[in-house]
Amino acid sequence: MTLDQLTELYTMVLRQLLPVGGYGTSADTIIDKDIKAHAKAIAQADIDSQQILKTIQNVPEELLAEYENEYGLPLQCSISETKTLAERMQTLKWMMSKNNILSRTYVKELLALFGVDLVAIENYKPMQCTATSTSPVNTEILRYKVRLVLKKPVNADLNCILDNYFPAYLEYLIDEVNV
Repeated sequence: MTLDQLTELYTMVLRQLLPVGGYGTSADTIIDKDIKAHAKAIAQADIDSQQILKTIQNVPEELLAEYENEYGLPLQCSISETKTLAERMQTLKWMMSKNNILSRTYVKELLALFGVDLVAIENYKPMQCTATSTSPVNTEILRYKVRLVLKKPVNADLNCILDNYFPAYLEYLIDEVNV
């Protein structure tokens, strides 16, 4: 992604985090300029960090604990089990390689780490049935709902997983099915 594309992505996310009704969302306001400036700084930091990580081939064993701490490892919602150095390194490399946390592959692989089988992911495109015919459909407020269909039985703590490893601006609706 280019800097401009990444800036637009972060701008959308930062706008979503503003309290509803508390701030104006029109263009060319002071708040809009502030959001764009912060989004550009975050996007530049993201690009710079990815370039740094690309230059580092392997994590030195002496720094493994610090890298794990930076990436939120060991996984908080798993049963505490002692892992070998190779297993710890493999988990760290998996976390470092993931740069699109909204992809279906990431969700499937992450849930598999906790022993949860993902059957389907459905993105909602809600409509406001009681609104007038001229009101907008799929507005920014309604856009971020995701339905996860999981295979029974789910033995993992889903609330912990959702709170720690998924974006906070998405609302997750969980369904469990027998497959």
